[in-house]
Amino acid sequence: MRIFRALLTTAAVAGTLLGTTVTADAAVTTPWRMTYGATLAAGSISWGDGRSATVSGSLHAVSGTREVCSWGVNGPDTSLVKCTSAAAGTNATISHGHTIDKVGGVQLIYINLSAGTTDLHQLACTRSGCTQQY
Repeated sequence: MRIFRALLTTAAVAGTLLGTTVTADAAVTTPWRMTYGATLAAGSISWGDGRSATVSGSLHAVSGTREVCSWGVNGPDTSLVKCTSAAAGTNATISHGHTIDKVGGVQLIYINLSAGTTDLHQLACTRSGCTQQY
């Protein structure tokens, strides 16, 4: 009987631990990538299990100044737009933290690649992946 109780207790503890692991797995990473000619912007989005997400990566500009901007969305609410630029022939590190202080937090991230005032590409990203809008 003691062995049976010990097994039940172990199963209950394992179930609790497995439940905690599943909750922690809500924090996921989504890769993203955009190119324009020889310009490359790529990285990942780290989705927290709370109200925030971080866009990180690198921007390699070749023939002119390029800029990567990103912002988070949840319904009608948006985070601040954050941008990183690189002059021709240089690289820049992208690290944009986004927070929306409401239930669900950041649900969607837009990432935009531009040259001056010309938008070149834009991605819409969720925890499931990114789709190119243009």
